[in-house]
Amino acid sequence: MVGNIIPRQLENLRFNRVRFKEKRAFETGWQNKPYTYDEITKYFPRENYGVICGEDIRVLDDDTEDSSLIKLYLTNFGDTFRVRDHLYFKFDNGHKDKIILNHPIRFFKDSNGKDTHHMGEIQGDKTYVVGANSTHPSGEVYDVRKDIEIKTISYDKFLAVFGDYMKKVRKEVIREHKQSDFSGDDITDIPIGNIISFNGLQPQGEGRYQGEHPLHGSSGGMNFSVDSNNNTWYCFRCCTGGGASELIGVMEGVIQCHEAGSHCYTQEQAKEVISLAREKYGLQSTNNTNKRQSAIARVIKITDLAKKNNFESCPLCKNKFNLDEHQGYYYCDTCKYGGGIYKFAEMISLYGDHHDM
Repeated sequence: MVGNIIPRQLENLRFNRVRFKEKRAFETGWQNKPYTYDEITKYFPRENYGVICGEDIRVLDDDTEDSSLIKLYLTNFGDTFRVRDHLYFKFDNGHKDKIILNHPIRFFKDSNGKDTHHMGEIQGDKTYVVGANSTHPSGEVYDVRKDIEIKTISYDKFLAVFGDYMKKVRKEVIREHKQSDFSGDDITDIPIGNIISFNGLQPQGEGRYQGEHPLHGSSGGMNFSVDSNNNTWYCFRCCTGGGASELIGVMEGVIQCHEAGSHCYTQEQAKEVISLAREKYGLQSTNNTNKRQSAIARVIKITDLAKKNNFESCPLCKNKFNLDEHQGYYYCDTCKYGGGIYKFAEMISLYGDHHDM
């Protein structure tokens, strides 16, 4: 394959401009102003280009060290057009939502801090992959490794093969629906630290942390931000974010990360998120005085809890925790992990000196 040619297999797809030797889009709002094949060739090869995904094209992006997702695909569906570790294909039913693929058993980081849970994605609507013959940040070329036609596969068979790796499989959300407001529940007050661990997040100022997305990971390690002052989060990869309710929806597979935002739930999804919040994250009815962690933090100070249980220092590095009495947060600057008062209490029960409360 000649290095300055966009492959003919892509000629009917949509494209965006990408900075040379980068993966970053050249223009903001690229989702709403795609280029045709003829238009993008005017900028390539002095720039990279992106192939915009959706119902007209899907791309398996394998992040595993042993290419296990690619092997699984090829075993069950055979060869298709391939660029580096990107397999291009189409679904027979036009399904277009991005699909996150996670290991069904492993939920931890290895000794080098690498996420063993996240395995890859099926890139979909509002995402793109860097196109063939573009230049990788390392200087290598996104070489075409299988110069054949793009295959169309059965979506039902895909679910049978990859279903165990998908957080949840859901029908496409219909956006014309009555907005949900979570009335009667203070779900937005559930501390972010009760939903995810702060492990690996780096302090970015008072109450702010940044690092790898807890679900779909990050190639650069800094695509996810948390602000514990206003109890919000943001994903720089998907350009989405929100508060506790949106994060519960993402982490539990009710929605995908790129769907998160204001009024992102149908009525049915809203009910499920509330149910999950009550079942797993401590949400109580509004007439319950213990409904929020901030209220608990006013009754039981995390500093007093730590002192009473001789647990003021990190059990891993032995350095002092940073403790936030107002919100009931803890954080270790050395080991880069932390969370809320519930997780702190759980950690005391596992590692600390046990005293009667």
